[in-house]
Amino acid sequence: MLFRSVSQSRYEGKYYNYEKNNQELLFNNLHQKLIEIDSNLVFEFGPIQSNNTREFTISADGLKESFPSVIELVKKAPNLNKWKISSFRQRIPGDEIEIKYGNLKISYDDIYFRYSEESGKIELELNIRDYKETPEFINSTYILLDGLIGEYDMETKVDWIERKSRDETKIDSLYKLVELREIIDDFK
Repeated sequence: MLFRSVSQSRYEGKYYNYEKNNQELLFNNLHQKLIEIDSNLVFEFGPIQSNNTREFTISADGLKESFPSVIELVKKAPNLNKWKISSFRQRIPGDEIEIKYGNLKISYDDIYFRYSEESGKIELELNIRDYKETPEFINSTYILLDGLIGEYDMETKVDWIERKSRDETKIDSLYKLVELREIIDDFK
């Protein structure tokens, strides 16, 4: 079991202070334990917060078929003094997020959208500045969307996504990407 081995006090401290320990070895060990449970599971560590806790997030990496594994695993997590254990990538506060993915820099400001509602879900048309059909653009938009609305909402409320290059002459008929949060919340 993942938490039985990690919660032993010496491991709990090593993961809490992973920057000071053999990070690669610790992360490989943790990754191995997660893929024994479900091959799609991944994890993220947040920074140490002002209350001296650190968030440990277990994610299905956007694959809905692994959601039950994430939910079950987090449900079985023990209460650890220095940890907050979360399921799925959470929303990142703020409206000015920019990421670097390979050679690509992209931010919320680079993406506008229009949407429709079908079959109880939202269908998105993303209009992206200088868009090219490359893995960097595709993956970076998923990362930005997970940060904007959270992994769970992304997979359960959004049906499909179409990406296209943004036409600056039609920008007035589009929504700014950060407005998607409110649309998703109203949709719930």
